[in-house]
Amino acid sequence: MRRIKRVFFESLVFLSVAGFTASCASIPELQIDYRLPPRSDRLRDKKVVLKIVDARKNKGILNPGARKKLEGFSGNFSLSVAGYKGKGVTIGIFQVKSMIREVLKRRLENLGLTVLFNKSHGVPQLLFVLKEFFLDLEGERWVAKMSYEARLLRDGGFMASQELNGQAERYELVGREEADVAVGEIFTDLVNRLDVAGLFQKVGL
Repeated sequence: MRRIKRVFFESLVFLSVAGFTASCASIPELQIDYRLPPRSDRLRDKKVVLKIVDARKNKGILNPGARKKLEGFSGNFSLSVAGYKGKGVTIGIFQVKSMIREVLKRRLENLGLTVLFNKSHGVPQLLFVLKEFFLDLEGERWVAKMSYEARLLRDGGFMASQELNGQAERYELVGREEADVAVGEIFTDLVNRLDVAGLFQKVGL
């Protein structure tokens, strides 16, 4: 009987240690699952030059609460992209700026635009200025926040702009899945709320 109790106790200790180790394991990257909105041809046959500017004061992704929980985070994101009704496909590992560039390219092409990355005379430029993007753990909630300004320019002159900001919250459960969900939700929501067609229409393009 003593041996059975001892084995049972050792099993409990092992499971507890394993669970603690798993919860504290290093996090190489956060997972972002981005889903495109329905396809549109409103801007078909038009061109745009895309430029991304990271204007965040704090370039880190994790605030103190999240940093303690997600030790070992590399600062990178594993990006998965899905069509409006399709399945997500893993695209690769990105840092913040390159991830936004990749996603916005697909978002603009989804509107029928031809996307360029070098200035071209007469072609409008969409300047995406990232102002805030971070994840924190506040009590029992994962909180992801993002804000940016999108400016439409042509030949260096300002034409129109749109500012967006928001946050997503998820209760912390075992593991870090809800952290991924919170970041993916706010990222997808704010990117898809960018009204590029409205900016073009506002200036008669």
